[in-house]
Amino acid sequence: MIRAVRSFSFGFSAALLLAGVFLGGYLLGKEKPRGETAPGSTLDLLWQVQGLLQAGFLGDIPDEKTQAYSAIHGLVASYKDPYTIFVEPAAREVERDTLKGHFGGIGAQLGRDDAGNMIVTVIRDRPAARAGVTDGDRLLAVDGTPVSETMTVEQVIALIRGNVGTSVVLTLTRENLEKPFDVRIVRERIDTPSVEWRVLDSGRHIGYMRIGIFAEDTAKDIRTAIEELDAQGVDRLVVDLRGNGGGLLDAAIETTGLFLRKGDVLREMKRGGQERYFPTKNVYSPAQSWQLALLVDGGTASAAEIVAGALRDNGRASLIGEKTYGKGSVQEVHELPDGSSLHVTVARWLTPDRHEIDKAGLDPDIIVQVSQEDRAAGRDPQLKRAQSWLEAAS
Repeated sequence: MIRAVRSFSFGFSAALLLAGVFLGGYLLGKEKPRGETAPGSTLDLLWQVQGLLQAGFLGDIPDEKTQAYSAIHGLVASYKDPYTIFVEPAAREVERDTLKGHFGGIGAQLGRDDAGNMIVTVIRDRPAARAGVTDGDRLLAVDGTPVSETMTVEQVIALIRGNVGTSVVLTLTRENLEKPFDVRIVRERIDTPSVEWRVLDSGRHIGYMRIGIFAEDTAKDIRTAIEELDAQGVDRLVVDLRGNGGGLLDAAIETTGLFLRKGDVLREMKRGGQERYFPTKNVYSPAQSWQLALLVDGGTASAAEIVAGALRDNGRASLIGEKTYGKGSVQEVHELPDGSSLHVTVARWLTPDRHEIDKAGLDPDIIVQVSQEDRAAGRDPQLKRAQSWLEAAS
């Protein structure tokens, strides 16, 4: 087992990825290792149950991998922590690509319809669209591997993605065509930028920056955004962290340092009362003197809460919007030999002023709700309030 160097802070959606491989061939191999367990032990009981199932079950017997994954699923679930999870290889590969900010792909999205079919939606001017794939095409196979009803979206995505410049063959059906057909698509680099920015009000020198996730390149992209906004005269900024479920701790610390010249970003509390401080890095950024307003909501979680809490505790920003999610635990990611990973909760985070994040969240300084009527009309009262707050700031 290889222990990951970094600690990660994935958003709460990662709790949906429970599965397992930890006990792999050890517990569920073809032969029981002799002398490994004492008669009557719990592990001996597991072997006995597996043997009875193998010998007498009437239906199809799951393969060795499925049995191993199911065993570790139960083991991990017994710890009763939504963030201590096992991530199977396909889902872990997608997770890695998300954090890298780019991957070799075809520029399409996948999802299942009400009948369980895998449906393709293409992105304009990307490889799939240029190759003739259209929205609503049903995906039957990838490079000859059938897309079964039991396959997850992540498993199919992992089949489609690959090295830039290589090709993949999709077998598709289309509503107005009688027979399936193949489409060969050459993979290209698909970027998934985590940062968007623009000038909101040039007259009042107000800019806007949305950070969607804290990935490997996020801090670099933020630095680029700051340079461009600074060149356009911005000295007041709305930082939008709504819906940001977290990402890499290192990226969150580096991001905070671009807005905070000096100070602590967070405190980490480990088992046994060990406490560690994470200060900002010694870097310069023009945004360290800008007026900041941070937009937060119930989807602001984990690393995004670290950034929000650090900037507020250090007097650099006010939080505007709704209460954040409240995910303040640290997961170490152990990469396993088959491409899967085990995420283990090893610590909890506090803001610099020792405010609890986990299960508590951060209350905004200015509460602004968004109604269904606002959404239907395309209004954003939270952004409007942040802009007016910056206009009034001295």
